[in-house]
Amino acid sequence: MTQVLKLKLEESMKICSRCIYDERVDGITFDEQGVCNYCHQIDLLTKQYGTGTEKGTLMLESIISDIKKMGKGKAYDCVIGVSGGTDSSYLAYLVKEWGLRPLAVHYDNTWNSAIATQNIRKVLNALNIDLYTHVIQNEESDDIFRSFFYAGVAEIEAATDLALAETLYRAAWKYGVKYILEGHSFVAEGITPLGRNYFDGKYISSIHGKYGKKPLKTYPLMTFSRFIWWSTVARIRKVRPYWYLNYTKEAARELLE
Repeated sequence: MTQVLKLKLEESMKICSRCIYDERVDGITFDEQGVCNYCHQIDLLTKQYGTGTEKGTLMLESIISDIKKMGKGKAYDCVIGVSGGTDSSYLAYLVKEWGLRPLAVHYDNTWNSAIATQNIRKVLNALNIDLYTHVIQNEESDDIFRSFFYAGVAEIEAATDLALAETLYRAAWKYGVKYILEGHSFVAEGITPLGRNYFDGKYISSIHGKYGKKPLKTYPLMTFSRFIWWSTVARIRKVRPYWYLNYTKEAARELLE
């Protein structure tokens, strides 16, 4: 495609007046002002959770109070996921500021960078937070990633994301904890377009079953039935504090540095 044709195509393409999504994004619609439905989803979530407002602060304070009540007499009152990145590291700092007693949980797929590993150690040591880690066998992890490469799908990190979720639930169950706190922000990270990413336990096992060569012995697979059990029987609740707060990565990085 020549540069001229490319420019003409971009000029004729409908693009959201607020974000970079255009008409090629699955499930997208535009209002009269040219704002897409994904931007409106952000607005609805912001209103629902009172993000960055007094309403959001009060809602989160109520949840923190419940966490403390449910955690009385236990070694930990909540579980937090840590990866060595900005979001999870800053969350570790916040939960200590709130007077909570967290257990940090990490899923090690053996592909960690040295910097991420150092960050986890430095942050948790400075905050005096215990660490629970599940390490998958390296050959098994490589086999899963290789399977996804052969499958040619977009969700190359799907197996890691799902395994972390399962590891968080397992740690919470082991220590009798009813709350898992996650460092996700829909404001900072946005919303994935419909149909862009998909994964669940059956999806992981199906791809590995087709292209993998090693049995999954140490990989913590979360099936749909296990997810339902964690949510309805074990009654372990997931909370995303950043959904209530005025969170920015820039401010978080500055504090962490």
